[in-house]
Amino acid sequence: MPFLSQILGRPVLDPDGTRVGTLRDLLVLTEVPYPPIRAVVVRSARRLYDVPWGDVRSVTPRGTVLRRPFDPGAYREPGKDLIWLAQDVLDKQIVDTHGVRLVRVNDLVVTPMNDDLRLAGVDGSTAGLLRRLGLEWLARLFGQGRPRLIDWEEVDIGPAVEEVRLKVPFDRVRRMRSADIAAVISQMSAGEGADVLEALQDKTAARALAELSEDHQAAVLSAMEPEEAADVLEEMPPDDAADVLGDVEKERAEELMSLMEPQAAQEVRSLLAYPEDTAGGLMNSRVIVVQETDTADEVIAKLRSIAPPEDEIYYLYVVDDAGRLSGVLSLRDLIVGQPNERMAAIMRRDIKYVRLDDSQEEVASMLVRYDFLAIPVVDEEKRLKGVVTVNDVVDLVAPRAWRNLPRRMLG
Repeated sequence: MPFLSQILGRPVLDPDGTRVGTLRDLLVLTEVPYPPIRAVVVRSARRLYDVPWGDVRSVTPRGTVLRRPFDPGAYREPGKDLIWLAQDVLDKQIVDTHGVRLVRVNDLVVTPMNDDLRLAGVDGSTAGLLRRLGLEWLARLFGQGRPRLIDWEEVDIGPAVEEVRLKVPFDRVRRMRSADIAAVISQMSAGEGADVLEALQDKTAARALAELSEDHQAAVLSAMEPEEAADVLEEMPPDDAADVLGDVEKERAEELMSLMEPQAAQEVRSLLAYPEDTAGGLMNSRVIVVQETDTADEVIAKLRSIAPPEDEIYYLYVVDDAGRLSGVLSLRDLIVGQPNERMAAIMRRDIKYVRLDDSQEEVASMLVRYDFLAIPVVDEEKRLKGVVTVNDVVDLVAPRAWRNLPRRMLG
């Protein structure tokens, strides 16, 4: 199982052993597991040639042997339709999707499989770098001769090459949890993080962006293409989108809101009007509201049709004809109710709530005192305006020892 550094620069030989050039690179496509080498790049008489794998008998640290005599007129100059392992991947940062980290590619592992030579893994260790420098003995001297290799199936090379040249960019990153994607992006520059988010589906990108620290959120959002950033913001809960936009330059925030759907932009603008340390600034204005006259069956049908995210459906809030908060019920209350029973008969009327201008400390105190997962926010006329969840004030309600834990460990 040779390393790429052990075969590059070695002689290329005709079947009779005549030296015809040197091996400069290996070319692959990454659309399949453990991608096979599609061609080798041979340097001969100061020119580069693309030699298809079918014309190659073997590639070893001793040299590359061809199946037929080398004919420069039979081969073309290498193009850019394939990925060059040495030129495009070595020394680049890639994503180890198993270890949830960025890794510098110091060397690559290739292995024979049937009649193919396949890309098998990544060596991101210091030993790999020393091997490329011809100092492998130094690695062994310091006990680093057997590095932990990363299986190629745990790698996404999206950040390593231009997206336009990668057929399935960030394929494995897409399947990671949003908190893990955020952990990887937090190790990147703002521009690199923006590239990752732009390559993901908008919903996935929105969840990952919400997991980043405030400073990194603003930097990454500012580095994204405006249209892409606006699409991601539309997928975020309004309160999260408002939090992010509140940390970017005012001109940039206005530009992004102008590109959002009008209703989504209006929701965010209304939240930005409240001081961020008040209930109005903390709340999510997307709240599931039902009427006193709705039946249990009607409400269940409504929930099925809108399919709300699980973190937006802690409780159901009941309002009267004027939009004033009149009751609350849990999903359990709804399910055990009779199909034709009205919300007015099922709901609990002893409601605890906070007002728009209540401080975040008052909101946190209410959540802790009554052991609520969420609490409604009303205006002076008791009209329901939104809801604040425990997650919105976790830094205030969590024990002090929790506050320094990574965010993903809190939920």
